Amino acid sequence: MYPSKHIVFGLIFSLLVYFTFPQIDTLGFFTIWLASFLIDVDHYIFYVFTKKDLSLIKSHSWFMKESAKSFSLSKEDRKNFSKQIPCIFHGIETIAILFLLSFVNRFFLYVLIGFIFHEILDFIHIVYYGFSLKHIGSQTYNLLLYFNKI
Repeated sequence: MYPSKHIVFGLIFSLLVYFTFPQIDTLGFFTIWLASFLIDVDHYIFYVFTKKDLSLIKSHSWFMKESAKSFSLSKEDRKNFSKQIPCIFHGIETIAILFLLSFVNRFFLYVLIGFIFHEILDFIHIVYYGFSLKHIGSQTYNLLLYFNKI
Protein backbone atom coordinates (compact mmCIF):
# COMPACT_ATOMS: atom_id res chain seq x y z
CA MET A 1 0.00 0.00 0.00
CA TYR A 2 1.30 3.44 -0.87
CA PRO A 3 2.32 5.86 1.90
CA SER A 4 -0.36 8.40 0.94
CA LYS A 5 -3.07 5.87 1.80
CA HIS A 6 -1.32 5.01 5.07
CA ILE A 7 -1.24 8.72 5.94
CA VAL A 8 -4.98 9.15 5.38
CA PHE A 9 -6.12 5.88 6.96
CA GLY A 10 -3.65 6.38 9.81
CA LEU A 11 -5.10 9.82 10.52
CA ILE A 12 -8.65 8.46 10.60
CA PHE A 13 -7.60 5.58 12.85
CA SER A 14 -5.62 7.85 15.18
CA LEU A 15 -8.57 10.20 15.53
CA LEU A 16 -10.86 7.28 16.36
CA VAL A 17 -8.42 6.03 19.00
CA TYR A 18 -7.95 9.55 20.38
CA PHE A 19 -11.68 10.17 20.79
CA THR A 20 -12.42 6.64 22.03
CA PHE A 21 -9.70 6.66 24.69
CA PRO A 22 -9.56 10.13 26.27
CA GLN A 23 -6.49 9.17 28.34
CA ILE A 24 -4.47 9.32 25.11
CA ASP A 25 -3.20 12.87 24.94
CA THR A 26 -2.37 14.91 21.86
CA LEU A 27 1.20 13.60 21.85
CA GLY A 28 -0.16 10.04 21.88
CA PHE A 29 -2.46 10.85 18.97
CA PHE A 30 0.39 12.26 16.89
CA THR A 31 2.71 9.39 17.82
CA ILE A 32 0.17 6.78 16.67
CA TRP A 33 -0.53 8.70 13.47
CA LEU A 34 3.14 9.28 12.60
CA ALA A 35 4.05 5.67 13.42
CA SER A 36 1.24 4.44 11.15
CA PHE A 37 3.10 5.69 8.08
CA LEU A 38 6.68 6.49 9.13
CA ILE A 39 7.24 2.75 9.55
CA ASP A 40 7.80 2.85 5.79
CA VAL A 41 11.14 4.60 6.32
CA ASP A 42 12.57 1.07 6.28
CA HIS A 43 11.98 0.99 2.51
CA TYR A 44 14.27 4.02 2.17
CA ILE A 45 16.84 2.50 4.55
CA PHE A 46 16.92 -0.64 2.41
CA TYR A 47 17.41 1.43 -0.74
CA VAL A 48 20.23 3.48 0.80
CA PHE A 49 21.96 0.37 2.12
CA THR A 50 21.73 -1.66 -1.11
CA LYS A 51 22.08 1.09 -3.73
CA LYS A 52 24.53 3.30 -1.82
CA ASP A 53 22.45 6.34 -2.76
CA LEU A 54 20.77 8.87 -0.46
CA SER A 55 18.35 10.27 -3.05
CA LEU A 56 14.79 10.08 -1.78
CA ILE A 57 13.49 10.72 -5.31
CA LYS A 58 15.55 7.88 -6.80
CA SER A 59 14.48 5.63 -3.93
CA HIS A 60 10.83 6.36 -4.61
CA SER A 61 11.33 5.77 -8.33
CA TRP A 62 13.13 2.47 -7.71
CA PHE A 63 10.36 1.20 -5.42
CA MET A 64 7.69 2.25 -7.89
CA LYS A 65 9.46 0.24 -10.61
CA GLU A 66 9.79 -2.77 -8.29
CA SER A 67 6.11 -2.45 -7.40
CA ALA A 68 5.16 -2.32 -11.08
CA LYS A 69 7.21 -5.47 -11.71
CA SER A 70 5.41 -7.33 -8.95
CA PHE A 71 1.99 -6.19 -10.19
CA SER A 72 2.85 -7.45 -13.67
CA LEU A 73 3.04 -11.00 -12.28
CA SER A 74 -0.02 -13.21 -12.04
CA LYS A 75 -1.56 -13.62 -8.57
CA GLU A 76 -0.13 -17.14 -8.36
CA ASP A 77 3.37 -15.93 -9.26
CA ARG A 78 3.10 -13.06 -6.74
CA LYS A 79 2.24 -15.48 -3.96
CA ASN A 80 5.13 -17.79 -4.83
CA PHE A 81 7.72 -15.04 -5.31
CA SER A 82 10.31 -15.92 -2.69
CA LYS A 83 12.62 -12.89 -2.67
CA GLN A 84 10.86 -10.21 -0.64
CA ILE A 85 12.48 -6.83 -0.15
CA PRO A 86 13.28 -6.89 3.56
CA CYS A 87 11.61 -4.09 5.49
CA ILE A 88 13.09 -4.22 8.98
CA PHE A 89 10.24 -2.41 10.73
CA HIS A 90 7.50 -4.53 9.10
CA GLY A 91 8.34 -7.78 10.83
CA ILE A 92 7.35 -9.67 13.90
CA GLU A 93 10.74 -8.87 15.45
CA THR A 94 9.99 -5.14 15.62
CA ILE A 95 6.48 -5.75 16.90
CA ALA A 96 7.88 -7.99 19.68
CA ILE A 97 10.51 -5.41 20.67
CA LEU A 98 7.94 -2.60 20.73
CA PHE A 99 5.60 -4.78 22.78
CA LEU A 100 8.29 -5.32 25.40
CA LEU A 101 9.32 -1.65 25.38
CA SER A 102 5.69 -0.60 25.84
CA PHE A 103 5.95 -1.89 29.41
CA VAL A 104 8.79 0.58 29.98
CA ASN A 105 7.27 3.69 28.42
CA ARG A 106 3.85 4.59 27.01
CA PHE A 107 5.48 6.18 23.95
CA PHE A 108 6.42 2.70 22.67
CA LEU A 109 2.83 1.56 23.14
CA TYR A 110 1.68 4.35 20.83
CA VAL A 111 4.35 3.46 18.27
CA LEU A 112 3.28 -0.19 18.56
CA ILE A 113 -0.36 0.74 17.94
CA GLY A 114 0.60 2.75 14.84
CA PHE A 115 2.84 -0.04 13.52
CA ILE A 116 0.18 -2.70 14.08
CA PHE A 117 -2.43 -0.60 12.29
CA HIS A 118 -0.01 -0.17 9.39
CA GLU A 119 0.58 -3.92 9.32
CA ILE A 120 -3.17 -4.59 9.27
CA LEU A 121 -3.52 -2.34 6.22
CA ASP A 122 -0.55 -4.06 4.58
CA PHE A 123 -2.08 -7.46 5.36
CA ILE A 124 -5.35 -6.45 3.66
CA HIS A 125 -3.40 -5.16 0.65
CA ILE A 126 -1.29 -8.33 0.47
CA VAL A 127 -4.27 -10.67 0.63
CA TYR A 128 -6.37 -8.63 -1.80
CA TYR A 129 -3.64 -8.48 -4.45
CA GLY A 130 -2.35 -12.00 -3.83
CA PHE A 131 1.14 -11.23 -2.56
CA SER A 132 3.21 -13.41 -0.26
CA LEU A 133 2.68 -12.93 3.47
CA LYS A 134 6.47 -12.91 3.90
CA HIS A 135 6.39 -9.09 3.76
CA ILE A 136 4.88 -8.97 7.23
CA GLY A 137 6.57 -12.06 8.63
CA SER A 138 10.10 -12.43 9.92
CA GLN A 139 12.33 -9.77 8.44
CA THR A 140 15.41 -11.63 9.66
CA TYR A 141 14.32 -14.49 7.39
CA ASN A 142 13.66 -12.05 4.52
CA LEU A 143 17.09 -10.44 4.95
CA LEU A 144 18.84 -13.80 4.88
CA LEU A 145 16.78 -14.94 1.89
CA TYR A 146 17.29 -11.68 -0.02
CA PHE A 147 21.05 -11.78 0.38
CA ASN A 148 21.16 -15.53 -0.43
CA LYS A 149 22.32 -16.59 3.02
CA ILE A 150 19.72 -19.36 3.25
